[in-house]
Amino acid sequence: MASRQRNPRGQGERLRDDIIEAASRLLEDPNAHLSLRAVAREVGVAATSVYLHFEDVESLVRAVASRRFTDLIRAQDAASGGIADPCDRLRAACLMYCEFGLANPGHYQVTFSSPLPVSDDVPWDQMPGQAAWQHFVEAVAPCIGKDPSDPQAVRTALLLWQQLHGTVSLRITRSRFPWPPLAETVTEAVNRLTAGQAAGGGP
Repeated sequence: MASRQRNPRGQGERLRDDIIEAASRLLEDPNAHLSLRAVAREVGVAATSVYLHFEDVESLVRAVASRRFTDLIRAQDAASGGIADPCDRLRAACLMYCEFGLANPGHYQVTFSSPLPVSDDVPWDQMPGQAAWQHFVEAVAPCIGKDPSDPQAVRTALLLWQQLHGTVSLRITRSRFPWPPLAETVTEAVNRLTAGQAAGGGP
């Protein structure tokens, strides 16, 4: 690979972005073994340049995961934007979650299927994916007529996320199974788990 052209002074942040995107490309392979040297080769810089931005592979994986969580939020917003009914918006967001995971199995493994390299002393509100989780709760809440802080909204979101995660994970690992259409599966999951919630019923 040709050497990467040196960034002008003051553009170190651009190199950091290039490193994250290079790691993202490598992690598109679910079986990839990531190393900072491999990322450096992908970017076209010396390994020492990568170490200036990331002290180890774990910190780079966290950065990749954070970026992919942001991409997921944007994709869900794009899929559900302009839809008036809150339950229809939720179904669109849930379908996009599944489509996003199936289209990016390597990244899905990093963000949802593999343990994130985060130390035990990191607060919950600083965990990669926390914003995506809160975004999901905020999508579920109006569908069942609750505030996002309501325990019922949180529990319904949790149960629905478990269902969606199972849907994506199984379709990735058991692709030859005769699964029903994805949209049909997602619609039924949302309908079952939100039915009667506004009236105070349990999941």
